Amino acid sequence: MGGPTGLRRWVVSPLRWHFLLVLVVSLAVGVALYAVPSLGPSFWPYPIKPLGTRFFASVFLAMAVAALVALREPRRGPADVLLVMGVSVFGMIVVAAVADFPRLALGPAAALWSVLLSSLALGSLLFLIRARGEPPVEGTPVPRWLHRHFLLHTVVVLLFSIQMLLTPNVAKTFWPWTITDTVQRGIGGLFIGVAVGTAWSFRQRSWDRVRLLLPVNITFVSMVLLAVVIHWGDIAAGPGWHVTIPWLLLYVYTAAYPAYYLLRPPTTQPRSTA
Repeated sequence: MGGPTGLRRWVVSPLRWHFLLVLVVSLAVGVALYAVPSLGPSFWPYPIKPLGTRFFASVFLAMAVAALVALREPRRGPADVLLVMGVSVFGMIVVAAVADFPRLALGPAAALWSVLLSSLALGSLLFLIRARGEPPVEGTPVPRWLHRHFLLHTVVVLLFSIQMLLTPNVAKTFWPWTITDTVQRGIGGLFIGVAVGTAWSFRQRSWDRVRLLLPVNITFVSMVLLAVVIHWGDIAAGPGWHVTIPWLLLYVYTAAYPAYYLLRPPTTQPRSTA
C-alpha cells in the first residue's frame, strides 16, 4: 500500500484496531499464565503442568510482541506475515484440541478458551482475505541464507510436529519433560502453525515481507527457554540428556538466526542467484 492516501488508510484502518486488541488480550493472558502458571488448569481445556502453561503462555507473549511491532509499522503490507502466523498458530492449537475432544474438560473456561483462540485465528484470516489484491510489498530482497533458514526451520518443525499431532504417545518419548498425549498434540498443533508461517516466509522475496516475524520467534523461544530454567527439575526428571541437548540446541538455533538478521539487516544490494 503506497502513497499518502494508502498510509492514511493504514493508520486508521480496522486492522490496526485488530492488532491493538490482540496486543491487549495476548499480553494480559500471556503475563497472567506465565507469572501464575497455577492458573493454567482453570483456563486451559485439558490438564496441564506449570511448565506446559508457561510454554503456551510464551505463545501469547510472542503474539503480543507481534501486535506491537505491527502497530509501530508505518505500512500495512509487512504485517501480513503476522496475520498468517495468527491464523495458523491459534487455529492449529484449536484443531489439536478438537482431535482430543473426549479428553477435554468442558465448561465455561473451555468455552472462553475456544472463543478466544478461534477469534484470534478467524480475525487474522478475515484481514488476510481482505488484503487480497493489494499491491505487493517491494524492496530489499530476503537474504539468501535467511531464505534457506526458513526452509530448514519449516522442514525440521514439520517432521516433529506432524508426529506430535498424529502419534503423541511416540513423540513424547523425544520431548524433554513428561507430558500427556493431549498436551503433546497441543504442542504439535502449535508447531505446525509455526511451520506454516516459516513456509510462507520462505516463499517471499522481499525483506519487508518477513522481517516482522523475526522478533516474534525470538520472543517465543526466549520465554520458553526461561521457563525451562525455572522448571529445570522437570527437565532433569525427563527422558535424559540424549533428548534434552538436541532439543536445547534446536531452540537456541531458532532464536539465533532471527537475532542475527535483526542485528544485521540486509542492504539494498540485490541478492545473488548463484
